[in-house]
Amino acid sequence: MKRKTIKSYVTAAVLSLGLVAGLSGCKESERDRILMYKKGTYLGPSDQMLDDDAVRKLQSRTLYQTAA
Repeated sequence: MKRKTIKSYVTAAVLSLGLVAGLSGCKESERDRILMYKKGTYLGPSDQMLDDDAVRKLQSRTLYQTAA
């Protein structure tokens, strides 16, 4: 009888530890990440539009890079 209760306590402890380990593995940053990818399709958030000043600055930087 005593061996049976020890076995049930050990089983319950192992299952509890497994449950705690499984739940702690779910980080907040990884909960909403994409798991199913579609080939050739970007599934992330859409990019923000740049204002005209930022576009002009980038264009002037690329002119210096391509001139060399």
